[in-house]
Amino acid sequence: MTTETTIGNTEFLVIHPLDDIQEEKVETKHLGQMPMTPAVRFSLMALRGYLTLMMLLVLYHVLDLAGAFSKT
Repeated sequence: MTTETTIGNTEFLVIHPLDDIQEEKVETKHLGQMPMTPAVRFSLMALRGYLTLMMLLVLYHVLDLAGAFSKT
């Protein structure tokens, strides 16, 4: 049991995002490059290298399954 005797009658209006008014987009052409510390630059380069390596491994596996490297 609660000691409150009345519950507030709050109504919420729900609008679907497709029916809502579109927002004004922010222009980013004038911003230029973002300054990065050497640690951030190294981390992004390491991530780029890792993703490139993973893509090459997937390509190798696909070509191997296709029989491009058969030893007959």
